[in-house]
Amino acid sequence: MRRLSKRERLQEQVKSLDVFSKVEPDTGITQSSTSGALVTLVTAAIVCVLVWSEISEYNTLKIKYDYFVDTDLRRDMNMTVDMTVAMQCDHIGADYINLSGESTDGSKYLKLEPAHFELSPNQLEWLEAWAKVKSEEGSRGLDSLSRFLHGSMREPMPTAAPEIDSEPDACRLHGVLPVAKVAANFHITAGKSVHHSRGHSHVNSMVPPDAVNFSHRIDRFSFSEEPRGAMALDGDLRTTDQPRQVFQYFLEVVPSTTQRLGQRQPFRSNQYSVTEQHRVLKEGARGIPGIYFKFDIESIGVSVSEEHPPLSRLLIRLCGIVGGIVAASGMLHSFIGWIIRTVSGNKTPAVAPAAAS
Repeated sequence: MRRLSKRERLQEQVKSLDVFSKVEPDTGITQSSTSGALVTLVTAAIVCVLVWSEISEYNTLKIKYDYFVDTDLRRDMNMTVDMTVAMQCDHIGADYINLSGESTDGSKYLKLEPAHFELSPNQLEWLEAWAKVKSEEGSRGLDSLSRFLHGSMREPMPTAAPEIDSEPDACRLHGVLPVAKVAANFHITAGKSVHHSRGHSHVNSMVPPDAVNFSHRIDRFSFSEEPRGAMALDGDLRTTDQPRQVFQYFLEVVPSTTQRLGQRQPFRSNQYSVTEQHRVLKEGARGIPGIYFKFDIESIGVSVSEEHPPLSRLLIRLCGIVGGIVAASGMLHSFIGWIIRTVSGNKTPAVAPAAAS
């Protein structure tokens, strides 16, 4: 018996991998081929890649969007405000009035604390970092609700380091103000307000004109219950040297809920989009200088939740991938073998008819 060479032994080992081996019809002997082994290896590689892709997709959480008509009229939507105005706290008044005529003095819910309008290096670094988060998350519109599921948790602005030695020249307004789910107006103006049956009036005659400066920085302005994700106005800085400056922000609030996987109760994030308008009041023109937030509540809400695909779906897809690839590879191998035999002229000879008796 002739001993096989290394090359022949390697060919035999490769042929042993052939899962598309053929059975000779006359002898019943199983015959393997090198081409069949190569097709087997390619098929196995494709199956492994597709199976890995399916498992990776199975482990990836899906974001599900649902739209609904908001019928929840509970008056528990909270507005979170954290901003600094370049004026003394004694010269500032904050008020809220909605479409139904309800008026609220903002100082009942918001704390007014002396602060520095100029930021220290570490605070500037925090502001720039948050601006980068906003640019990455696209917070100027309602196009990225999923960021509230995976977005950055907002840390409060750090204290000044090193500390600023000068006297406070600004006022920080921060707190949570309960608002009704109707169109409303929240504004910050010069002078304290006097509330009466028809609303409220501003007493700004006691404020010196040279003390009026509505340059402001918004660290947080949201209708969300969690400090997650970047809101449209977070980190905005506006400066002016005109005492009769009017800053107007028009907000469209969309009732929205977000729910992470494993979370029992969803939380209301209440997204909003914003457009701005800045102008200087001319002498004699009607209007009151200040910072105005005018928001309206949309009737269509958005629900965003995470969901995990069921295991049965993964098993069905894996069976379809393995079976489909193997079947297609077998047919392709048979077709290629037929072409090779046809071109080379190596055809199976026809069986001779039996002689007549």
